[in-house]
Amino acid sequence: MEEQEQQHAQHVRSTARRDQLTLYQTLAQKQWHESKAFEVNAKSTKEDEKTIKFFGNFPYPYMNGLLHLGHAFSLSKLEFASAYHRLKGENVLFPFGFHCTGMPIKACADKIEKEIKTYGNPPIFPSM
Repeated sequence: MEEQEQQHAQHVRSTARRDQLTLYQTLAQKQWHESKAFEVNAKSTKEDEKTIKFFGNFPYPYMNGLLHLGHAFSLSKLEFASAYHRLKGENVLFPFGFHCTGMPIKACADKIEKEIKTYGNPPIFPSM
């Protein structure tokens, strides 16, 4: 019995590190919320017009493909650049893009429709 308890204790991991990171995240988010770190307002004074501006835009991935590491890689570069420019005191605008012509979604729907006609629903694929 004692041997089983020791084996179980080895498999149970401490959550102290996770809990500490969660605490840091909560504190940082509270500070960002209070300082409005991620809010951007239109500037209208001559003094504010002298502030260097940084604009980054990253569109949502289209629906006709799967998410892959390239999406995260590209987004993380822009997110890092935005944070860097914000720390330098620049006026940063980093919205997520909403551009979509509808054609990728239409192409995806057509592909699904063709697969259903060809293989049925649920699909029965031919064996090789």
